[in-house]
Formats: sequence, C-alpha cells, structure tokens
Amino acid sequence: MPLLLLDAVLAVLTAICALTSLASVGAPLTWDGTIPVAIALGLLLLARRRGPVVVLALSAAVLLGAQYGGLFEGGVIWPMTVAVFTAGLANLPWTAAICVLTLAAAVAPTMELARGGAELLWLALVLALAHGYRQHLRWRAEHEARLREAAGTRLAEQRLQIARELHDVVAHTLTVVGLHLNVAAEADSLPEAKGAIRVASDVRKKAMADLRSLIGVLRDVSGEPQPELSSIADLVARAREAGLDVTLDEGGDPTEVPAAQAMAAFRIVQEAMTNALKHSDARRLLVHLDYSSNQVRVEVVDDGTGPVSYTEGHGLTGMRERVTALGGWLEIEAGDGFAVRAGLPV
Repeated sequence: MPLLLLDAVLAVLTAICALTSLASVGAPLTWDGTIPVAIALGLLLLARRRGPVVVLALSAAVLLGAQYGGLFEGGVIWPMTVAVFTAGLANLPWTAAICVLTLAAAVAPTMELARGGAELLWLALVLALAHGYRQHLRWRAEHEARLREAAGTRLAEQRLQIARELHDVVAHTLTVVGLHLNVAAEADSLPEAKGAIRVASDVRKKAMADLRSLIGVLRDVSGEPQPELSSIADLVARAREAGLDVTLDEGGDPTEVPAAQAMAAFRIVQEAMTNALKHSDARRLLVHLDYSSNQVRVEVVDDGTGPVSYTEGHGLTGMRERVTALGGWLEIEAGDGFAVRAGLPV
C-alpha cells in the first residue's frame, strides 16, 4: 500500500475513533463541537512522517483544548494512539513526556483516577509496541547490512577466484605457445616449423575455450565443465609436446575426490608445469598424484640442473591461497630444479 494512502486510511480511522470516544463521554456530535476536533486529529496524521513529535504535541493540544473548552469532561486520549505510536518510533523520551503531561492535564479537572489509570496503561502499551517495533527495524537494518557486506565479500572472492583462473589459463598457455613459436623460429626444416606452429595453434584454441568457460561463469550461461583430475592428462600431453619428458604417476581412486579438491589439484599441477617450462635446463618432470580416503597429495618435481630463484607472483600466491582455503598444506622448493608438494584434505 502506498504510504500516502496508508496515512489517509489512518487519518479516517482516527477521526472515527475520536468521534466514538468523545460521544462515549457525552460530547455532542455537532459541526460546532466534536466533528471539527475529529477532523483536525485526522488531518494532523497526514504530516506524521515529517514531524511525528510535533504532530503528537498538536494532537494533545487539540484534545485538551476541546476538553477545557467545555465540549466534554474526563480525559480521553484514545484518538492520539496513531500519533503516539509514530512519535514513539522517532523519539521515545519526548513522546513519553508529552503523553504523561497530556494525561495529567486531562485527568486533573475531573480527578477520575480510574479512567486515568486505564489510559495510562494504554499509553504504556502503545509506547512499548513502538519501542519493540523500532528495535525490530534496527535489527532488520543491521541484518540487511550484514547480508550486503557478506554478498560483497562473496562477490570479491568470486572475482579473485576468476582472476586466478584466468591467470592460470593464460600463463600456462602463453608459456607453451611461446616455446613452440621459438621452436618454429629456430627450426631448420619447414615440416618441423609447421608442426610446432600447429601445436601452438591447438593450445591457443584450448585456452580460448577455457577463457570462454570462465567468462561464462560470470554470466552464468556456460555449460562447459570445470577442469577435473582427468584434465591433467591434457596438461601432460601439452608439456610433452613442448619438449619435456613427463611422467604421470597416479594412485588411488580419483572418482572419490570432491570437486573443490580436484580443481585445486589441477591448478597446482598446471602452475607447477608452467614454472617447469620456464626453466631452460629442465628436461624431465614427475607428476605424482595420490588419492587416499582422507587426502589428495600432489607432487610436481622437475630435474633442473642449476639453482632456481623464484618470486611468488599471482600463480604461486593463488596456488597457496587455494590450498589454504581447503585447509591443506603446500611446500615449494627451489634449488636444483623446482618442486611443488601439496596435501588437500578430503
């Protein structure tokens, strides 16, 4: 319901309530008596959102003015219910003070303590409801703020994960393509050069498919599966085509490995291979995967013959964060060659 329409409905109900209440204490329902009072109380509510405390004070003044003007006897504050509730949401102390003063002024001329006690209980109930509803609104606002913050955090994590995926795909692909283009540039025969270029083209096509898959995750329209443990065989084949002697050793049942651990294992092998391909002195590469009931163990070691220095860039940092997020461990050794060992709890 629109707010203006709601205020109009409350204004009409308040006017009716005022007429009924005043009639119950003997006030005449005339145009020069209680009807203007009821209309005034209703019209004031149309401004309750802009100045709730002011509207409450004016409503109290209208009722007290009518009483002291001789229209009726006895404290009647029921028509102020909506104004009291609205003002209580905005400023509870001021509202309570106005209500107490109004009740005291309304009861004083007649000393009807019983009527004053009943209306005091009603005012207390309305103020308690206002206070409870205000607390609910505050809790809901804080809850929604926490939800927005959590959504923003999840979005940032997803973007970071996608950035890592893009880095892994592009870095690995460019390394392989660069090696094959170098082979093509240095080849002595045309068939050898064509073969290297063909392999580079195939790798590029696969990388484009991977990139489309990652972008599809952003758009949520991609049906392509994420890399799995079975995709490691493709990495091995590419590394062999690039000139590395790769040995793939697998133990255990890969079908029992959860998707998160499978993705992490694939990316660890991919990043380790990328680093191995960058070592001009590396000729052999061992990839060992062990799938046990409680852990996926990944080990990638090359046979570089000279000391290797490295800096943890996006690839290695992303690898370490993947493993840490899954509660696992990661060891990177750079001495005579390059070694990556990781354990991923299942």
